Amino acid sequence: MAKIYYFSKSHMIYEPIRWSRLAMVTLAIFVVSSFATMICGYFGIDPLGLQALRADSIAKENSVLKAQLGSLNRRLDNFAMVMKELGTSDDQLRTSVNLPQLSADVKRVSVGGVAENRDFGVSPGANKLIAGATKTLEILDRQAKLQEESYVDILSKYKRNQQLFRHIPAIDPIRGGIITDGFGMRFHPILHILLMHEGIDLEAQVGTSVHATGDGTVIYVGRRGGYGNVVEIDNGFGYSTLFGHLSKFLVKEGQKVKRGQVIALSGDTGLSTGPHLHYEVRKNGVHLDPTGFFFNGHQYNTSQFYGLLANK
Repeated sequence: MAKIYYFSKSHMIYEPIRWSRLAMVTLAIFVVSSFATMICGYFGIDPLGLQALRADSIAKENSVLKAQLGSLNRRLDNFAMVMKELGTSDDQLRTSVNLPQLSADVKRVSVGGVAENRDFGVSPGANKLIAGATKTLEILDRQAKLQEESYVDILSKYKRNQQLFRHIPAIDPIRGGIITDGFGMRFHPILHILLMHEGIDLEAQVGTSVHATGDGTVIYVGRRGGYGNVVEIDNGFGYSTLFGHLSKFLVKEGQKVKRGQVIALSGDTGLSTGPHLHYEVRKNGVHLDPTGFFFNGHQYNTSQFYGLLANK
């Protein structure tokens, strides 16, 4: 071992340091311990009990995380209840616009197919909490997408229904008009034979205002055989209306009209026994009883009205 010198003031010379065996052993232990501590710290070895402190810190952190996961799961359960309530509201909304409710099979698909057992590489307790939260999130995601699609359908049907409501022939063509002859088979008052009466006759003096019964486009203005002077309107959605025995036209072919708009004046033209209005309603070319559409007068039939929507 190389000698280490120090300056002796008493002898005024440099003298070598004489190490005792105990001193040398103590120094060696200190150097080795210091070096070992540095090596252990570098490689994560905890010879001084720091590992126990870290374990305690991790345990506390895990406890906090578990509590937060538990709180998250409870909030997700609340969201699940909200989604269930939205599903009930969805059923009611679909019924209100005459759409069928989502079937149980469709709703079941939105919650099925989610993996129950997953290993996230954590403790069993934490794994259960994470797995539960993940499952609930996936179910909520599917339900939200299904709900979004349903609301798009409802909105589309609602907008279509709004148009349909404006176009359906839903009022009396003559305000306060009295029906003098109904729809169906009858003994013709002039021809004296049994014939199908494809509309209704409403009592009206010559010059009485005749109103469009629904929004639409005028497709015919002119004379038509026994009907006399006629206005025919295409109301859309397969509906059309005809007004006969008129005395004066107030619209032209191709003109757009609104429900309630005066389109003509009643008269006594064509094959008629006296002044009145002949009124017809057709759906896809088939004659229907107009009184089934008088929602502001003779026969307010709500079930029949919704029956009209059922075919849209």
